[in-house]
Amino acid sequence: MEPKADGKRGKWQSGPKAIILFVPEVSLFMETALTSTPTLPPRNNISSSSQKNEGLDLASATPKQLVLLLHDVNLREEVINQLTKEVIAVYPKLSTSMISIKESTRVCNALALFQCMGNHQETRRELIKAKIPFYFYPFLKTNGKNGNDKPLEFIRLTSLGVIGSLTKFDDPYGGEVLYFFLETELVPLCLHCMDLGDELSRKVLHRVVEKLSQKPCILLLRYVIQSYLCLSQVSRPSDAFRSQIPCQLFDNTFMDMLRDDPETSTMLQQLYLHIMR
Repeated sequence: MEPKADGKRGKWQSGPKAIILFVPEVSLFMETALTSTPTLPPRNNISSSSQKNEGLDLASATPKQLVLLLHDVNLREEVINQLTKEVIAVYPKLSTSMISIKESTRVCNALALFQCMGNHQETRRELIKAKIPFYFYPFLKTNGKNGNDKPLEFIRLTSLGVIGSLTKFDDPYGGEVLYFFLETELVPLCLHCMDLGDELSRKVLHRVVEKLSQKPCILLLRYVIQSYLCLSQVSRPSDAFRSQIPCQLFDNTFMDMLRDDPETSTMLQQLYLHIMR
């Protein structure tokens, strides 16, 4: 995936503007590729399925060819493996913030293809099952704050774009995706990035966190109730503690969710008894 600044179509772009130009084009092509059965174009530098174990040469692949390869079930696993290698190639430089624009662009191009896959229901679920988002978390953990952080900020922003494409909870597998992000460290990482990222990153982060909070989650509710219950058991609850417990826990806000979860309902009843004693 060698970056080249020689046109918008069929070539990798370089620099921050190229990242923005690149994503819509691949995304548009991805829509066609995933809803049809395309014929792979002749490729001299890309291995066939019979050469799968030898690895694919992605250095001269165009975005269109990569999307077509992702459509091929015999090659998809190897392509994703190669894209993952592109992502982790810059890990050693994260602590020094010495990532060049060229390196940043290569990573962002790979991330853009992951973002396209995240925009589709079935491939989104497979990315979650394979725990692919874990490969993006190191970019959100970085603490660098110096004059050469722009390439890293581009990677961070593109990583957030991939995560944003995965945070769609209105499909049949939305619950699985939501549980994955709540059980991992995504929310703390988002809060961490809000302190470090620029204005655009903060806007993307706001949308991601907003999506996580829009859909009620029984698992998250259980953790909240359990935490309050443990605190109430330490000693006699004070008035200050009682005042901090959300009143929504005891009205009808979560009644429908709790109806199918007797264990959480029991914990809530115990909490009520503790704070009323």
